[in-house]
Amino acid sequence: MKKSVIALAVSGLAIASVQAAPQANTFYAGAKAGWASFHDGLTQFDAKKNQGEGFGINRNSVTYGVFGGYQITSNLAVETGYDYFGRVRGNATVDGKEKRVGKHTAHGAHISLKGSYPIVDGLDAYARVGAALVRSDYYSQQDANGEFTAVKKDRKKAHNLKTSLVLAGGLEYAITPALAARVEYQWLSRVGNLDKAIRKEGGSSNKFQYSPDVGSVSAGLSYRFGQGPAPVVEPEIVTKNFAFSSDVLFDFGKANLKPAASAALDAAHDEINKLGLAAPAIQVNGYTDRIGKDAPNLKLSQRRAESVANYIVSKGVNPANVTAVGYGKANPVTGNTCDAVKGRKALIACLAPDRRVELQVQGSKEVAM
Repeated sequence: MKKSVIALAVSGLAIASVQAAPQANTFYAGAKAGWASFHDGLTQFDAKKNQGEGFGINRNSVTYGVFGGYQITSNLAVETGYDYFGRVRGNATVDGKEKRVGKHTAHGAHISLKGSYPIVDGLDAYARVGAALVRSDYYSQQDANGEFTAVKKDRKKAHNLKTSLVLAGGLEYAITPALAARVEYQWLSRVGNLDKAIRKEGGSSNKFQYSPDVGSVSAGLSYRFGQGPAPVVEPEIVTKNFAFSSDVLFDFGKANLKPAASAALDAAHDEINKLGLAAPAIQVNGYTDRIGKDAPNLKLSQRRAESVANYIVSKGVNPANVTAVGYGKANPVTGNTCDAVKGRKALIACLAPDRRVELQVQGSKEVAM
């Protein structure tokens, strides 16, 4: 039955797409209610040879509580709360009628670490481990001969405080970023100590040890404070430009890289890597000076751009991300500064800035906004 309920909860709640975990450095508070059952230690009461034919145990009861927490990270929180952990009752036949002749109730504060793990959007599985300071209250109605009685003056009371281990696990579903629902199974180990409680009240030591475990299934709602819009992760576009003199990379009128060109291109490649871009797009643009005819200059600039592009690819860059374009005489940077220069050698020297290869690098890296 429990497995069927949990399976239905998972399949039904997994439809939405809200992040289940609250944002870090925020607080939450909530309430829960469910059903508890006391285990172990109770078989000593069940023995008919000790308690008579008409004695019985009611182990099950409601449980409820409030809780709050601080979300350290999206997957780790410190949670505290106060619970009524439940009660167990002893019933016996007295004067031909079934009467309540004994009861143990448990309530107290608890603190635990809560770790979450996302299953699907909007749904987390979580576990808690911690400790609870539990107050156990006991009463029984027995006369001086140890016989069960319905007379109130024969009621004996006792109580004690004891620390118990708390283990819990469950599912948490974000209805909205600020409102969450949870279903949880919680286990308390060795709650209370009847023998010590009786001796504290001046009674004689009990002939059996009664310190039961308490298991409970509950459902709850919590409100998360300070839940603004979820952080939006947007790509940061980064652009970087490099310019190389063709005279550094190539001999005049040639498209084969000089041996010394590798140093300049390797330095550029290292800078590109340091940018930390995801699959950067690299465009290599080749230019010549204005000396000579347009068609040969266009072909020369294209071959030079391809030579540089091939070198970059040889360093491990994806060829699909590298393009090479030759522009020939276009886009000179010298303007008309060399118009009055006389002589071929002097003109070649003056127009050196126009003979260049430019790298345009563009890519994105994820940043939290």
